[in-house]
Amino acid sequence: MKGSTRVVLKLSAYQPYLRQLKLYRLGLLCLLLLLLAGCSGKVTEAPPKPETVSERAAHPNPEVESQLVKLDAASILTQQQRYQESLSLLQSLQLSLLPKKYHWQALEVAATNSLALENGWQALRLIQHFSQELTNLNRQQQYLLFGYRADAFLLTGFYSNALKNRHNQAATALNKQQQEVTYKTLWETMQQISTESLVTLQKQEKQTLLGGWIDLALVKRTVIDHPELFVTRLNQWHTTWPRHPAQTFMPKEMQLLVKLSKEQVQHLGVFLPETGPLADAAEVLRDALIARQLASLKNGYPTPRLTFFNTQGNSIDKLYSQAIEAGVEVVIGPLAKANVSLIENRSSLPLPTLALNYGNNLNFRNKSLYQFGLSAENEAEQVALKAWQSGFRRALVLTPENSWGTRVKDSFVLAWEKLGGEVTHSRQYGGSLTLDKSLRELLEVQLSQQRHQRLTRLLGQRPHFAPRPREDSDFLFLHATTATARQIKPALSFLMAANLPVLATSSVYTGNSNPSQDKDMNGIAFCDIPWYLQADNLLEKTIRATWPENISRYGRLYAMGADAYLLAQRMPLLNALPESQIDGATGRLSHTDRRILRKLQWAQFNNGRVEPLAANAFEKQEQLVDQLTRD
Repeated sequence: MKGSTRVVLKLSAYQPYLRQLKLYRLGLLCLLLLLLAGCSGKVTEAPPKPETVSERAAHPNPEVESQLVKLDAASILTQQQRYQESLSLLQSLQLSLLPKKYHWQALEVAATNSLALENGWQALRLIQHFSQELTNLNRQQQYLLFGYRADAFLLTGFYSNALKNRHNQAATALNKQQQEVTYKTLWETMQQISTESLVTLQKQEKQTLLGGWIDLALVKRTVIDHPELFVTRLNQWHTTWPRHPAQTFMPKEMQLLVKLSKEQVQHLGVFLPETGPLADAAEVLRDALIARQLASLKNGYPTPRLTFFNTQGNSIDKLYSQAIEAGVEVVIGPLAKANVSLIENRSSLPLPTLALNYGNNLNFRNKSLYQFGLSAENEAEQVALKAWQSGFRRALVLTPENSWGTRVKDSFVLAWEKLGGEVTHSRQYGGSLTLDKSLRELLEVQLSQQRHQRLTRLLGQRPHFAPRPREDSDFLFLHATTATARQIKPALSFLMAANLPVLATSSVYTGNSNPSQDKDMNGIAFCDIPWYLQADNLLEKTIRATWPENISRYGRLYAMGADAYLLAQRMPLLNALPESQIDGATGRLSHTDRRILRKLQWAQFNNGRVEPLAANAFEKQEQLVDQLTRD
């Protein structure tokens, strides 16, 4: 259950910052006296000036002055990147005592802090709070306010609102340079939004200039799936939008994409084992690659040739020699982690290569190599980010007691603490520690029971007792199999922690709808691959129908094979535009240091069925959003 801690703020705690303010103002006064006295010495350097701290005389009303001092101290803390401390001060301000002319400064500092902490909901709340009595904003203030809102809405998943505010920001720009920077940010924002979401937004914004930007972003996506259509569609866009701002502020990469669209990979070589411990996984990947190729041929699209090479019993060097002799342009594979670790330590490779696993070297420098796999550790990092952006700060962690669980737990804790979150308690179940006992220890129910036993001994009688769980945590991070996950919510209800939010990795979902059994997971939110959360993917339906006996166990691996086919063809794009993102079956694909990362989608169990997770699932702020979207 979400706990709350009241923060008691004392001005004495911020005396160092108040002294800094006094010294700063004293320095200005001395400089002014020197100038008035006709000092002949030339001042060559002004004293350091805080960007947001106001220059003012002390207010005659002590209560008002205390609010102004808090605001000044919060501004200094922001400059020192002590964002949470600054927010604590700002949230203690009494707006009724703060003169109206300082409300904008408070809004700026609050928005800066919240966005630096990637807390979009808090930013929206504080923007609304400090803008209550703001009237007659100048153009620069309007420009900044639209920018703050755009950033906050993007963090909370309200993409339409984010784009509208960014577009309005460009409309209020003071000059062409500012306008260019804003349109560039608008374009970058669009690259973070899935194609599916852009298509939905396109239907809503057909007749506006923002609609023109969305159309252009969708033209760019053409180069991913159908590069042969890119130039035609770009020319169509120019015809449809002859006076659009993008004609002047055209994204620089569009001309490069014209060139890349004409230089397509024609021959893919695949390094997979035909026998051995990885043979089953290799067969699934092989089937997925062929299925993706056949789907492209059926739709009449240009399709690269596939040639398979058996890695079992063959050296890496021999495989590359065979691939070069066959005319291969890009290699997919190898699959075994040992082979990936082997090639990642080489300075270069004979052919560009997309490995189907991750090696051990996180800082490999081989520029011929990309690495792609289904990493549960990557999922744990995404859960941490989602929880943080939802406003959670204190986490409970529950994972299985094995190497799989430990790796995921460590990844989550590292990502969570890096964001600034706190792990209040962590437990692993399995072995000698049952799931029930793990949850009881995690929630510290035994402490409640111990207090009851002490009270019983003290009173000499047994008072009515119901065990109470700890209340100092915001949510539970869960990594577990489906069978285990189905036990979590009933157990939490029994332990009087039914309202504790649970955020999980994809391991809780089999990929097959089973409402009668999955109703025990109602309320659990989890991230997973688009194939499992979108009902209209024709390739996924074909694979499910063709290999129904394999889909439960290997469904995500089929999706990985389909994405490998696409990624291998787009390696020139990833090289030329490293910030590129590709909508794939396993997520939105991007890379950091040539390791492919998957941005998954979010869902939640409701009545035993999987539904998209509402953007404000953990924040009941419908009224707030309605108020802030009226532009």
